[in-house]
Amino acid sequence: MGVSIIELVCRSEKRKNLLVYLKDGPRNLAAINKALDVTSTGVLPQIKLLKDNDIVIQKDDEYELSIFGNIVVQKMLPIFKLTRTLEKNPEYWFSRDISTLPMQFMERLGDLEDSEVIEPDINSLFDPPQELIDYLFVSRHVTAITSYFHPYYVNHFMGLAKKGVEINLIFSNDVYERIAEDYGEEAEFFFGRGNTNIYIHEEDLPVVSMVCAEGFFLLSLLNQKGIYDHNKLISISEEAVKWGHDLFEYCCFDSQKKE
Repeated sequence: MGVSIIELVCRSEKRKNLLVYLKDGPRNLAAINKALDVTSTGVLPQIKLLKDNDIVIQKDDEYELSIFGNIVVQKMLPIFKLTRTLEKNPEYWFSRDISTLPMQFMERLGDLEDSEVIEPDINSLFDPPQELIDYLFVSRHVTAITSYFHPYYVNHFMGLAKKGVEINLIFSNDVYERIAEDYGEEAEFFFGRGNTNIYIHEEDLPVVSMVCAEGFFLLSLLNQKGIYDHNKLISISEEAVKWGHDLFEYCCFDSQKKE
């Protein structure tokens, strides 16, 4: 091989995009040009370089990943996704304290690439994003983790439960005790409903808050100074929602379900 695999795969956006595109199967040149918005003149030299290094093979008029190329792409894909995540919202990610996240979820931050940052202005600092309200209103299932008390979320979750929405919540112990104290019998009624599953987490939770509604994901993390600055990450991608549900399941192992 004339160049290193890392250099071959990572140093050209055209080659990187081509390899990701070919992971789904063989494609002809016309399909490649259309999907990647490139010209034959621009992409053919990249295809030749990948063919010369046995990463891409040609069968008739179609190009596909070789067995070796498929292995390389499967291993590199998480890095591609992580890079896109960080490059899309660098100010957010490089100001967050992600050390509290379990390692497997740090490694999967690329699943959050199709996300946007919500920075509330001073007049709506404590208000939940309108996008969250809209999705909660129409969702039949809501899953959330929260380590801080917010009256809106408590009241809204109680209202959703009364409507028959399935609610799965993990509270820090402090939040649980605050709700029990402030809401009394109403809290006990909420905790005891058949469509609510409440878990209490004794240790520090890995996030300030995380909410998954149907087709919606929200994440709040402390900044690197250990302060909650109310900046939130939201997404409507399936990968982000799955990341949130998987984090919930992970935290359930160290939480006690309220019976």
